[in-house]
Amino acid sequence: MQIFGRWALVVMGALVGWIAGYWLVGPWASVVVAAALGGAAWVGTRGQGSLVVRTATLWAALGGIIGFVGGFFGPMLLGGGNQGPMLGLFITGPGGVILGAVAGAIVGLRRSGD
Repeated sequence: MQIFGRWALVVMGALVGWIAGYWLVGPWASVVVAAALGGAAWVGTRGQGSLVVRTATLWAALGGIIGFVGGFFGPMLLGGGNQGPMLGLFITGPGGVILGAVAGAIVGLRRSGD
């Protein structure tokens, strides 16, 4: 299970790097940014044991659940119409997973340094 979490962090790091690089420097340079962030995630979790990976995976799951539920049901409850489920599926759910994984990795790295 630990290797799955580690690979998930690498993929999420590369995805975040590709999206940010695409917006900031352009489509071709975003590949370099994605590779750099994915490599940093791989190297950063190598010697830390399972604490960083478990923390990041847990936070990613919690962030995804909170983002999905908030985006799926929030607009329906607040009168936003029938587009609410799409917001939860395509924007706030995946965004919560990415932000949760990044925050969890930071928390796990700080805890492992103590």
